[in-house]
Amino acid sequence: MISVDEALVQVLQSVAPLGVERVPLRNALGRVLAEEIRSDRDIPGFDNSAMDGFAVRAADVAGAGERTPRRLKVIETIAAGSMPTVPVGPGEAARIMTGAPVPQGADSIVPVERTRSSNGMVEILAAAAPGEFVRPRGEDLRVEELVMARGKRLSPSDIGMLASLNHAMLDVYRRPRVAIVATGDELVDVDRQPAGAQIVNSSAYALAAAVEECGGEAVILKAARDTPEEIRARLSEATALDAVLSTGGVSAGDFDHVKAILDELGMRTLFHGVAQKPGRPLKYGLIEKRPVFGLPGNPVSTLVCFYLYARPALLKMGGHTLLGLPRVTARCAADMKIANNLTEFVRVKLERRGEEFYALPAGSQGSNILSALSRADGLLIGPARENLLKAGFQATVLLLSPPAAEVEVGFEEFHRFH
Repeated sequence: MISVDEALVQVLQSVAPLGVERVPLRNALGRVLAEEIRSDRDIPGFDNSAMDGFAVRAADVAGAGERTPRRLKVIETIAAGSMPTVPVGPGEAARIMTGAPVPQGADSIVPVERTRSSNGMVEILAAAAPGEFVRPRGEDLRVEELVMARGKRLSPSDIGMLASLNHAMLDVYRRPRVAIVATGDELVDVDRQPAGAQIVNSSAYALAAAVEECGGEAVILKAARDTPEEIRARLSEATALDAVLSTGGVSAGDFDHVKAILDELGMRTLFHGVAQKPGRPLKYGLIEKRPVFGLPGNPVSTLVCFYLYARPALLKMGGHTLLGLPRVTARCAADMKIANNLTEFVRVKLERRGEEFYALPAGSQGSNILSALSRADGLLIGPARENLLKAGFQATVLLLSPPAAEVEVGFEEFHRFH
């Protein structure tokens, strides 16, 4: 067996970003940009008003107040989307709407609530400094300014920014298409009630959701019975996609055929067995350049191995650079017994006490107890050198969902489990 750190390094060294594809802007949310974006113009392209009001010369309204108004002639009204037709001269003003271009000659805006107007005249009731309530040309972006660097994950505000620059199509990194192959005679699909010794194929749905959460496209294949023929057929089908996640069949039981079939399909095994709990039987390798994760069959082991290894691999394949789970430091709220000589990932709930987080087990830590993982805020890393974490022990927790209390978290390129 290898350590969890060694396993993660080997996984990440074996994968690379997939190719680039061009997609419509409408489909680019959450994708990773594969091109550099620079502005081809100033934004805004003209000085414009930040308020509904009047465009004036600051010199004409110096000293203006409620008792000392300045009367100006209104020469035109400028709506957003229209251009001024005449310049503003001494003693003149132009009624202007938010976003409309500031006319030549004017150098400030007086908001409408600081004015009184009638019969083609306006009384200015407050002085205005030069530039007040004027959005200058290029305030947002200057021509040739770098807007977004390659490798940026696109957010809703990014989509708006790109739309303002007329980028209807974008180069982004391709999302990995991931085959999910569950194996086992006991499995039935989610629309069937289990009978006798059957169980619902929950791992396939959990994995599909986890793949999609990190930006991949999940393809759930029909579950394979525990026969070499069905497993071979399903894994052969799976290897047409970018990555493969199989569940079960990687231990040493009489019906654990996945390991042998993967070897038969030409998989170059990089490791089989990791010194961790849960998930020790994990098998990983490549078929050609395609990553294949032989995940353990128990649902908690399946998901824990996904979060630790498959998730960062899929993120890297999709062009992401932030690969690790967010993390916090927390103290154990009670004694926690952990496995000896294995890195144990304890499913925990977090609560804030003063300035610190405290962690408590989210339930039974059996690898078949999916409810504990569902309730957990994160995975507490139990160091291999320990077998008992005393109350107050300070540990790292990898976050699976935001804890109840607000917290600032950082990301790591590698998890650094030690």
